[in-house]
Amino acid sequence: MQQAAAEAQQNWPASLFKAPHTPLIDGRGQIWSRSVADQQALQRYTLGHQVTQTYDFTQAITTALKEFAPDHIILLGPGSGLGGAVAQAMIASGWQDLRDKDDFSARQSQPLPYVLSMGMPEQRALVTGR
Repeated sequence: MQQAAAEAQQNWPASLFKAPHTPLIDGRGQIWSRSVADQQALQRYTLGHQVTQTYDFTQAITTALKEFAPDHIILLGPGSGLGGAVAQAMIASGWQDLRDKDDFSARQSQPLPYVLSMGMPEQRALVTGR
């Protein structure tokens, strides 16, 4: 993939990259915000690291939890397949003292769960009001 990444960087110059309107978190846990995003760094990450390295989902979720302190995490779907991975990342980071699956399940059994899946009709209703 190194060769493909190098070719892509030559074919798509940094000038084509724009800072995101909404902050993004990459697979290293770095936040890309409108005010800080450098076009060359964004190009190198997008067509280099992102192509040749693995995405650290746990690091991205941990960064989101610590830096943005969201009221909820909403899984867009389809289905709820990322729920387990999000739960594992939350437990691994010790978010709000979660230690294991039982802690996470207890948290999720509250009337308004922390992680909401748009793929589950009852949780989608909590998000959309329908």
